[in-house]
This record gives sequence, C-alpha cells and structure tokens, in this order.
Amino acid sequence: MGGVAIALLNKGLRPFLAKWHPLLQTWEAQRPPHLSLKEHERNWSQEAKLRHELEALRRDLEQYANALAIIAGVEQ
Repeated sequence: MGGVAIALLNKGLRPFLAKWHPLLQTWEAQRPPHLSLKEHERNWSQEAKLRHELEALRRDLEQYANALAIIAGVEQ
C-alpha cells in the first residue's frame, strides 16, 4: 500500500503542484482590489488549461484511490 501512496505523491500530486502552484500564486498576487478572487482567477489566461489538467489529475487520483481501496479490502 505504501508504494501506491508514494506513486500517488510522486507521479500525481507533486508534479501538478510544482507546476501550477507558483503560477497561480503569481497571478493571484496581481489581483486588483475591486475584483473577487474568483473573478480574477477566471480572467487568467491559463485558467482553462489549469482546470483541464486538474480534471486529468482528479481522474488519475481516482484510479489510485480505487487501487488503495482494493488493497485495503474496502468496498467501493
């Protein structure tokens, strides 16, 4: 089970966060005071790409979760 968890971190979460977290932080720091966080994020030119990659990550994480459930003997 530990191997699956390590793979989840190293092949799933870590690369996604390493790429997108600093980019999003940089964009968020540029938010004008009159815009809400949500509105400012929607104005980001990378927003659609981020959401697309986030959805792909979600699907991958679901596969890992299913594998962990099988290993742990948990009904899905």
